[in-house]
Amino acid sequence: MAFWLTIAGSAFVSVVNMIRYLSVPDEVIRQFKNDHWARHIRDSFQPAAAFVMPMFVILVTSLVVQIEYRNNTWKQVYASPRSYADIFFSKFCIIHILILSFLILFNMFLVLCAWIPNIFYHDYAFFNTAVPWEKMLSLSLRLYVSVLAITAIQYWLSLRIRNFIAALGIGVALLIVGFMIFPWDKVIYYPYAYSAVTFFKDKTSEPMGKQGIYSVVWMAGIIALSFWDTVKRREKG
Repeated sequence: MAFWLTIAGSAFVSVVNMIRYLSVPDEVIRQFKNDHWARHIRDSFQPAAAFVMPMFVILVTSLVVQIEYRNNTWKQVYASPRSYADIFFSKFCIIHILILSFLILFNMFLVLCAWIPNIFYHDYAFFNTAVPWEKMLSLSLRLYVSVLAITAIQYWLSLRIRNFIAALGIGVALLIVGFMIFPWDKVIYYPYAYSAVTFFKDKTSEPMGKQGIYSVVWMAGIIALSFWDTVKRREKG
């Protein structure tokens, strides 16, 4: 499920945009004017930063962690000749591999879903200019850094709570709170809003903006506490 979610989630925004480009080409071409790639990238990264990316992180973290609980094999995992650090960090690394795969596929679908409408409607002019890979890479890197805090928090929640729906529900609720307090000037301290802050409020191009630094700090602190909690718990599942 995590594998298919990564593919479907990364394609979702670009496919929706492609359908819009094909269904109302005259209107979209008029909106794009001479900055086709810039507008297309903005229209793709906006929903990704606001909702799709953090929601994907919440879902994929719960899916990866809850495998042993759903199959009732968590006792076998901790009884195997592996250290707690090996078990704990291996699953955390898998989650980040899936997130990075999501971003790579997201950029591939972004380009592909711009080229396909251009085959049918030449006024889009995506073929006439080079793909701004550097800009896309910069945005992707900033987006990845911004969700580091969410990965750690959701990882701890999913390890602590056996119920998949409960861990997922808490994550979604915290994300909704982020939408509600987004206009607040102190939202920079709320990790579930960092991806939206990165795209909508931070106008710098540096990957480690203020929210990026806070995201890394949140991740380091929560992961340390989570690992300590896992080691000290009598019943690991």
